Amino acid sequence: MERIWITNGSTSIAPVVNPLAAACHDGYVPNTIYILENPLISKVTELVTTMMKTIVTAAGGDEPEITVEQIDDEVDFDAITSYLQDAIATGEGVDREVAVDVTPGRKFWSIISFQVGISKDVDHLFYIHLETGEYFGQVFPEIPRTAINLIDFTEEI
Repeated sequence: MERIWITNGSTSIAPVVNPLAAACHDGYVPNTIYILENPLISKVTELVTTMMKTIVTAAGGDEPEITVEQIDDEVDFDAITSYLQDAIATGEGVDREVAVDVTPGRKFWSIISFQVGISKDVDHLFYIHLETGEYFGQVFPEIPRTAINLIDFTEEI
């Protein structure tokens, strides 16, 4: 089965890798990952892609194929929407499961991701909620399980 993970980049590592680590911990181990970035966050994305490969393989998966798409202007709403729609459409017609992570990135990226995910009826719409700001910026293995929740909005709404 094709398992697709779609996310956005961020100015820091934790918001991008923590949802993936939590999803892998819960059994959703993707083999294809899509990341949207802009030039301001490309250095962070380089680190994130390496960590994502480690997270997925440590969870028992094969090294994922990672595609990074860059847009020049972070407020190019049409490009953001097109990226999401194209990534969600990947592998249509085959046995697949699609997850969109709305945790990282600018709020409008998250809002657009949420809306497109709902309208395209994705299998999972993930968000990481930290119970306290005490763990902000820390990576998943360092955060007590009682302080972090992986929410799948497809189960909540």
